[in-house]
Order: sequence, then C-alpha cells, then structure tokens
Amino acid sequence: MAPRRGATATGHRSWSARLGPPSVHNPLRMPRPGTPHSCYPPPAGDRSDGILRHLSTPGMTVGLVTLWVALSPSLLPRAWWMTAVNVGVSIAYGYVVGSLLGHFVSWLARRTDLRVEVNARSDWGLRTAWLAILVIVSGIVWIRSLHQQEQISLVVGVNRGGAFNQFIGVLAGVALLWLLVLMGRGLRRLWRHVKRLVEPVLPAPLEGLVATVILLVVLLFVSETVVYQRALNWALGNATQLSQTSPEGRTAPPEPQRSGSPASYETWESLGREGQMFVSDGPRASDIEAVTGESAMEPIRVYAGKAEHDVVEDAARAAAAELVRAGGLDRSIVNVSTTTGTGFVQEWSVQALEFLTGGDVATVSMQYSYFPSGLAYISDRDTPPRAGRALFEAVEAEIQALPEAQRPRLFASGESLGSFGGQGAFENAQDMLSRVDGAMWTGTPRFTPLWSSLTESRREGSPEIAPVIDNGRHIRFATRPLELTEDLYGAPFVNWEEPRIVYGQHASDPVVWWSWDLLWQEPDWLREQVGRDVSPDLSWERWVTFWQIASDMPLSVDVAPGHGHEYTDEMVPLWAGVLGMDPVADYSEIIAAIDALVLER
Repeated sequence: MAPRRGATATGHRSWSARLGPPSVHNPLRMPRPGTPHSCYPPPAGDRSDGILRHLSTPGMTVGLVTLWVALSPSLLPRAWWMTAVNVGVSIAYGYVVGSLLGHFVSWLARRTDLRVEVNARSDWGLRTAWLAILVIVSGIVWIRSLHQQEQISLVVGVNRGGAFNQFIGVLAGVALLWLLVLMGRGLRRLWRHVKRLVEPVLPAPLEGLVATVILLVVLLFVSETVVYQRALNWALGNATQLSQTSPEGRTAPPEPQRSGSPASYETWESLGREGQMFVSDGPRASDIEAVTGESAMEPIRVYAGKAEHDVVEDAARAAAAELVRAGGLDRSIVNVSTTTGTGFVQEWSVQALEFLTGGDVATVSMQYSYFPSGLAYISDRDTPPRAGRALFEAVEAEIQALPEAQRPRLFASGESLGSFGGQGAFENAQDMLSRVDGAMWTGTPRFTPLWSSLTESRREGSPEIAPVIDNGRHIRFATRPLELTEDLYGAPFVNWEEPRIVYGQHASDPVVWWSWDLLWQEPDWLREQVGRDVSPDLSWERWVTFWQIASDMPLSVDVAPGHGHEYTDEMVPLWAGVLGMDPVADYSEIIAAIDALVLER
C-alpha cells in the first residue's frame, strides 16, 4: 500500500526546513502520538474559512518573544490599559515578523529541496516540548515583570494595581491582538478580491502591485476623511465646549491687575475656562507677605482668550495691550508664559516666580487652541510656535518702546507643549540669549528644534538627559535642582552668567523622551542608562519601546513630584537659579504655601 500523503514508507514525517520547530499552522492543534500528519501547508482550496485558524507557528513564536519584551519596564508603572496596548501591538508586530521569516525559510527550503524527516511521534513530542518551553518562559517573564513594576512604583510614588492589574492588561492585550489579526485577515481577503477584479485587464506580474496600490489608496482615504477627520471634529467640539464652561468656585477677580476684572479690556466670559482659572487663582500680596515676612506687590496676571480672538496674532496683541493697561511694564520682571493647547498655564511655575520676586512681576499669556496637548501633538504642531512667537514679539515690542533705563527684565517660560511653543519665538540659542533676561522651560518635547540643537551640541561625555552646554555658562539642563550647581556626575560648572536659561526635565518623563525614531533607532538616553528614577532593566527594542513610552504619556502627571511629567516643588529652586538666587537653599515655606494654593484648584 502506498504511504499516505505527508508520511514516508518508513512511517516518518517530512517537512521543508522552517523557522523554529516543525509545525502545522495552529500550534495548539497537535496530532496524537503515532498519528501521521503532514507539515506541508494545505493547498489554498483545502483551507478552512475560519478566520482565526491556521496561525503561523514561527509568527506566534516571535510574537511571544516580543510579548516578553513588552512586559519589560518602561519609564513609569503601567495601568491595565497601558499593558494591554503594549502587549497587543507588540505581539502583532512579532507575529508579522515571524510569519514573514517562516515563509522565507519555507520558500528557501523548497528552492533548495531541503527536507527533514522524523516520525510522527517525535514530531508531536518536539512541538509539545516547544509549546511547554514558550509557556514556562512566558510565565517566568510575567512574574519578573511584576517585580519590576513594583520597583518602579516605589521610585515614582504611585501604585497602579499590582498583579491583578497586569493580569487584566495581558488578557486585554490578547483580545487586542485577536482584533488586529481579524483586521489583518480581513485586509488580506479584500486584497485578494481586488486582485481578482484587476486580473482580466492586467498582466500577471502587475496584478498584485496594482491591487496593493488600490487598497492603500482606499485605506488612506477612509482613514483620513472618515476616521481621522470625524474623530478630530468630535474631539474639537468637546474641547471647545469644555473651554467655554466656567470652572466651579471661580469668579471674576476684583483686582485691576488681573484680566477679567471690571477694569480689564478682556471680559471674564471671553477668557475661557483655563484663562479664568489663571486670573482668579494664585497668591495675592497678603499671601506673599505672610510667607516672606516682607512687604509685597500685587502680582499682575493678564490673559487673552481664544473666544474673542480667534486669530493668533490678534490674541497676542490683545494680551500685550492688557499687560500695558494693568501696569505690567512698571514691574521689574515681565514673564511671557506660553500655554499648552487648551490655554493651561503652569501654576507652580508662575507662583514660584511671584513668591520669589515679592509679587514684583507681571505674567502675560493667551489661549491659541482648544485642543489638549495630546491632540495638538498629533494634529497641529504649527500653531504653538506661531503663538509663542506672536506673543513674545508683541510684548517685546512694548518693552522696546520704553526708554532703556525703564525697561523691565523680560523672561520667557512654558511647560510641555507650552515649552515647545515658547521656544518657537527664537531662531536658535544665541537669538534666545540676546533677547531674554532669563527663561524656564520644563518637560520640553523632544521634537522641539531649539531643544534638539542644544542637546546635539552638548559637551562630549555629558548624557542626553542632562547635557552640558558651554560648561553651564548660560544654559543649564537639570533633572533635579542640585544639577544647577554641578553636572549629573558632580563636576562643577563655570560661573553662571546672565541671562540664565534652565531646562528642567526628568529622566522618567515620557513627554520629553518619546519620539517617532524610537521605532527604529536606539536613542542616547536609553543607551546611557543614567537616569536616577529609571529602571536599570529598561532597554530598547525596535517597535516595542516606541509603544511603551507612548503609553506612558497619558498618566505621566499621575506620579509623585520630581518624576514623570509632574513639575511642581522643584519649580521654586529652579526659578531661584534663573533669578540668581541659591537653587539649593531652603524654600520649604514657599513650596508649602504654593502647594496649599494649588490644591484649592
């Protein structure tokens, strides 16, 4: 009797050389010992239509390896949904890579007529052992990841749910994987349908290429016009509505030194939610006197909202006019604070400057968008620097119109998207140094051109998280206030000359360190591994690290001060350094006073 297909006359099995152990398409469906079974792929016509069947064993093997990487530490402890995103997209990536490798090895084996023969019992044993190894290693990796998450939680001062949280995240990640597999299979079927439609009119070599181009064009059109634009319009509508909702517990300030007051050119209603909080909050002269024990001035806060000034340049001119009206040019310092997309002004930064100067400061700001920073990162990177430039130039023009002896010192500041936008006012570092008397930039996104050029020009041997520029003569980067007096390794700087520029950035801040090139390139900050609040087990892996750091961003402010994207207590000593004061002195009373005022928000 002739041997059955897939079995030799001696009862052995044969298959083309493949990546990893021999397999059928679904590693979970294994023949019983002694049952002959073919490892060749069945003809296309013999395949079941079940969309989740016939998974590639090489694909699942590499997918599990990327799962192990996805469970490794990132910058911050993960919520369950952060784990889900990491697990789902990482396994999907590994599955695609493994499947392609498996197809290539199978093709190469067929071209070289390379065959290996084992009996069915050995085949079953090999695949069983391989599956067991993968499961055991996955369990060990998961347990180790729990310990690593606990360590990160202790460092940054936040607990995200422990083992149960991570278990739910892994399950949700597997569900996301299945969804991605379904989408991939659906697209492949759609491609085949398109290919059959073009077969009658195209030569065979062009059928696949044309079908691919058609499918890509359709997908891009649907993604842009149906999904992206509708989602963006929905988000914009919600953000606009929220911006026009007055915050609870706030009323128009009575002080003429503030926008929205009876004396102001800008009405209370026109300021928007964030503008109303900015002008109503913060210390008054009596609050500052209670802490410092010295007489203080009433801090000036002026603001222009987007509701009445939809054009960026109009808002900038209105804010500058408010500054002049409120008497801001008579103060010793004018602080131009660029907001995030929604118009948010960093209270810790503004209040630190107000307390340290005894209220002898005027802060001017404006709203240029309704989008929160996350959406602005994706949808609009042109408006923030345009707004930062317009506001700074409008204020600068008012100051330059004064006699030189009467001009206040001009400072610039911003956090996150506000830092990106605020630095857009300057062509380069020399331009900034020639036009400001001091600046404070915190949580600066990596894609900020001025930040990038400074970081790339850092002194050889200084790390990316705390670069040394010109031995600290004017510009100093710091992951903590102590690094305003010495570099990350303890070496002293040269004398700090005016103007003084500070870049505050935490080693664990994903907003600073996330970038698109994480997909394919290991950055210096990961290679150097010198961050004090970053896990030593953090490493770079193509594709996976990109998603890890990206998923860290949404909750990066939900950590203890001094970590992640939470810049609070350290704003006082950082501003002290800019003002020429001792950044390592005791500012605990001011910090406590600001903490009490900010908590009232």
